[in-house]
Amino acid sequence: MDGPSPPSLPLSAAPNGPYPETWISMDSSLDFLQVPMSMEDRGYRIVYGLFHKTMPESKYMILGIKRMQNQFLWDKYKRKREHMSRKMSEHEKLLNEKHLFHGTSSSAISAICKQNFDPRLSGKHATLYGQGSYFARRSVYSHRYAQKSPDGAHYVFLSKVLVGKFTLGKPNMRRPPALCPENPSSDLYDSCVDSMTDPQIFVVFDNDQCYPYFIIKYKEIEENITVL
Repeated sequence: MDGPSPPSLPLSAAPNGPYPETWISMDSSLDFLQVPMSMEDRGYRIVYGLFHKTMPESKYMILGIKRMQNQFLWDKYKRKREHMSRKMSEHEKLLNEKHLFHGTSSSAISAICKQNFDPRLSGKHATLYGQGSYFARRSVYSHRYAQKSPDGAHYVFLSKVLVGKFTLGKPNMRRPPALCPENPSSDLYDSCVDSMTDPQIFVVFDNDQCYPYFIIKYKEIEENITVL
């Protein structure tokens, strides 16, 4: 994703309710709910466009997009966002929240929907910029980690991520470094990145800073070879 997400993306909470206005009613006994989105849905079209920004339609076909509703994880995310916002200017608040991609396997989707991304599992794929949960601005990067399922489909999440103040990551980091290293009680950076000038990858170490909002199911389009 290049630059801030479009302001029209319907990812904000409703003014008069604790959950986003696009959410449907769900039984409070459910841990989570995956809601298939219609192609006519404005949110579907925006997510579709963000995905295909770096994954060309000529090579990849979206099979479906689901919105993930988990009230418990949303409450935690919302509280974290409010807590981080206390020390931010209005401009910093706008830059704090990003919508980033995360590739995964079909077998991990339910666990992520129920328990969120787990930074402790970072070693399964990469730890180049720290031992946390990895998110990318570009869907083509996350595709590398979207393992093909038995039916030939791939899955990536488009997630809400609170990146806050970030610094360059290192492989041995198990948490972000201190803002003021000489101060034992210093606040920490909020996330780590691959580049300070043009960050493409963000690593968070606290799963309250992310919410797995959209599940994108897609497949690679096989090339048709004509034999003359």
